[in-house]
Amino acid sequence: MRAITYFCKTVHFPDKPEKKRFFTRLQSGEWEPCTFQNIERLVDANTTFVDIGGWIGVTPYWAAQIADNVITVEPDPVCFGILKEMEPQNEGDVTLINAALSEDEVLVLNSVGGGFGSSETSALIADETGQAIKAKTITIAELQSMARTDKLCFKIDIEGYEYRSLAQFGDIDRARTAGVLLAVHPQILFASLSGPVIVRAFRTILATLGLVRSFNGFRLDNPQAIWTALKKSAARREFRGFDLLFVAKDGGR
Repeated sequence: MRAITYFCKTVHFPDKPEKKRFFTRLQSGEWEPCTFQNIERLVDANTTFVDIGGWIGVTPYWAAQIADNVITVEPDPVCFGILKEMEPQNEGDVTLINAALSEDEVLVLNSVGGGFGSSETSALIADETGQAIKAKTITIAELQSMARTDKLCFKIDIEGYEYRSLAQFGDIDRARTAGVLLAVHPQILFASLSGPVIVRAFRTILATLGLVRSFNGFRLDNPQAIWTALKKSAARREFRGFDLLFVAKDGGR
């Protein structure tokens, strides 16, 4: 195991040579600093932190040192194996669930780059060199019923499938939830669509607006993230991903 300290907390990871560059960025504080700032803002000792898309444990085992408990959902079999390997070595109460967020009974997931273990495992697009599996599923309602506390905070990073989960987001308990950290991947939705480029781009923009509206009842804390992403997308002539923060209308406390 390799102990890595980032944003004042230490998490123990399996020593993976292929992640060396990423671990360097993580330890230097360069990787998604706003994510950890927002977790600290919204999560306390009375909170169940629900991490949908736990990847290799970067956020759930970090948040477990603040929260009452963490529920982590991860469908990628390789990433889930890493999460299990990390469990005995790290602090906090973390429940690991090998499933994908969906109201369907099963969900087909596609790997990237020839195999699973990447942060880019997606249900929307397939890589010709990749693999596919049928993942078990879980819903927001089921996750909320598992929560040990009255207060909730969600982090959702599901590689484009957020565009297919609007009904699920409507089920988030507005009275209990301090905030939702949502990773948005318009580039994945765009790649999954067919037709002329201009039509695909228009459909992607409309779908993104619909995604934001699905969080009715929360306040969008960082609307500037949308416009910044649009400017970058226009400059590079391709859609760029971005993160949104929805907070309870009382300010997240």
